[in-house]
Amino acid sequence: MNRFKFYMLAVAMMSLIIIPAVQAQPGGLRPGGGQRPGGGGQFGGRGGGQQNNISISQLLQSEKVRAEAEIFDEQVQEIKEAVDKIRSEARANQGERPNFRELTEEQRRELFEKFRKSSEETQKKVNAAVSDILLPPQIERLEEIRLQLLGTGALLLEPVQKKLKISDTQKAKFEEITNGTREKAQEMFGGVREQFQELGGDREKIQALMAEIREKMQAVQKEAEEKIVGTLTAAQKKQFEEMKGKPFEISREDLRPQRPQGQRPGQGQRPEGQRPGGQAGQRPSL
Repeated sequence: MNRFKFYMLAVAMMSLIIIPAVQAQPGGLRPGGGQRPGGGGQFGGRGGGQQNNISISQLLQSEKVRAEAEIFDEQVQEIKEAVDKIRSEARANQGERPNFRELTEEQRRELFEKFRKSSEETQKKVNAAVSDILLPPQIERLEEIRLQLLGTGALLLEPVQKKLKISDTQKAKFEEITNGTREKAQEMFGGVREQFQELGGDREKIQALMAEIREKMQAVQKEAEEKIVGTLTAAQKKQFEEMKGKPFEISREDLRPQRPQGQRPGQGQRPEGQRPGGQAGQRPSL
């Protein structure tokens, strides 16, 4: 396998470890408007967040989720128009991006910090717009579904910790567990590259090694989740389950944008201004 393929494989395997990765921006909204404390989701945005976090925008891509939260098509269209306008204004204010190769390390850091602050400000406007359009019960149901999908990883998000009144001692324990999980994952990948190189192009052996790594990673993740839940009091466990609301059957795979059947990633051109997956007559995509 070449370096690029190995890198993509490693990223895919590491994404199985949800616990360390969700120590990021919550990406959610709260009923009544505005952004959650410590927030900065990616509503209507592309990527940008941690691999295993889930934003409200991702949830709204799913017709099944929209139906569960009783979100109207008119609201979806209104959100899309508001988000497009906010992001268009943000792009116009950014100006022309400089050639990164010509910048010093200090200039690059300053530029990245500028982009980060600009992105956060844009996100605040997006979240505020979404809160104005969606009704509190709709936002509340989306948050419940998001917590169900995040599972134990949600316990590492600041808003959830505040609501559950997680103590400093418990937070320290969470950090200890996540650091230990990350170290185990790094140890696991220590000699993986050499193992793949030794296998050459033997597809069956490569698939067997991938399955073995996946199984080990899942075991590490399960152990970490059990330890984190084990730090909660009985009352916290009960409250956390109540925060998830009525069980809703949906997987992370269901949240991925669907491509037309038979079309490969990146295949085909889209009209100017049209978002990926958007076609005339289709429900607007956020």
